[in-house]
Amino acid sequence: MTKKSTIIIITGFSGAGKTTFTKILEDMGYFVIDNLPFELFTKFLELLQKNRVEQSSKLALVVDIRDEKLIKELPAFIKRMNKKGIPMSLVFLKANKDSLVLRYKRTRRPHPLTKKNLSLEESIELERKILKPIEDIASLVIDTSDKTPQDLKKIISANLFSPHKKSSFFVNFESFGFIYGIPENSDLVFDVRSIPNPYYVDTYKQKTGLDKEVVGFLMQFKETHLFIKKMKSFLNFFLKEAKKDRFYINVSIGCTGGKHRSVALVEYLAKYFKEKGFDTFIIHRDINK
Repeated sequence: MTKKSTIIIITGFSGAGKTTFTKILEDMGYFVIDNLPFELFTKFLELLQKNRVEQSSKLALVVDIRDEKLIKELPAFIKRMNKKGIPMSLVFLKANKDSLVLRYKRTRRPHPLTKKNLSLEESIELERKILKPIEDIASLVIDTSDKTPQDLKKIISANLFSPHKKSSFFVNFESFGFIYGIPENSDLVFDVRSIPNPYYVDTYKQKTGLDKEVVGFLMQFKETHLFIKKMKSFLNFFLKEAKKDRFYINVSIGCTGGKHRSVALVEYLAKYFKEKGFDTFIIHRDINK
């Protein structure tokens, strides 16, 4: 294994999208190993260190609640492996209770903890408590409650684990509509509903903030320019400070329906901060609703 290679460990709530996440990684050329027993898991990684297997630069390991011993030992194990020269990035997938319940009802599959004679809701809450120590040390936490497979692909495709990056810090800009609720994983929320709304202009009603005509409409108002100026000023300060002890920041920008104003401003700010050297990516949650 070369010094630059990083192994991705994927874990999180049952039903939060680990299978979807790993399929995307496989499509990107990663070798994914799912649920090795604890003894094999540790021996496998020690073998990588001993033989310095270069293929490990695109290796992902999946861990879930079914191996309780591995879950319990994982934080200490990751720390130990990093000290031994095997760098790891821990990705934690989560979702809110309503989303998880709905997914289980759709698939009609049992939760792994229902074998403890618990209801689905009780199993979800117990798993949340058991996995909290792992979530706290994760390199990246992704709330998949309102994420599509396309959204997850964007996150992975942002080269978050590239060994050539000088920093592991990135900024996620997400547009949304207040009528559909605020994204639960938001670190910062900006409300741009005070900016004139293109929706009420017949020419722009069926367009989105990705269209040049809509952007041109918005940019003719002093309210838009003032809002952008204030947001840039605050984010320039906030992101510089956050970068000292955070892996990522989720910046959510909302308008009424999530199709025009929020989309245009997300595009503008993501481009602005990318040009300033930040790793950024974009999600337009409600643009197609």
